[in-house]
Amino acid sequence: MILKTADFFIGTLSGAAMAFCIDLIIPSELNMFLGMLLGGLTGMVMMIVMMLLLMPFFGAFEVMIPLHANGMIVGMTSGMLSTLPSITANHLTIWGTLIGFLVSLSIYFSNKYLTQS
Repeated sequence: MILKTADFFIGTLSGAAMAFCIDLIIPSELNMFLGMLLGGLTGMVMMIVMMLLLMPFFGAFEVMIPLHANGMIVGMTSGMLSTLPSITANHLTIWGTLIGFLVSLSIYFSNKYLTQS
């Protein structure tokens, strides 16, 4: 039961951390396309680091799937949104949290559906 709870925390907190760090790295004067590329690359690098740190404690399945999905979805969208001057770090952190939670929720229900007999 504790691993099922950890799945939601891993997805949600990793999405928030990725969005916040991407907002710190990418300047608002950058082109939106370059922001998307840099955000995707930053999300991938953060995904690998978090994966190496969390896999010994929670296992590969609980860590790799949400982090890979968050790395691309949150990374690319946060990179694009961080180039807009009206979007703040709080907006992006909430966005990353929401996307991370939705990724965790979809993984939970798809796993529940696939393991049903």
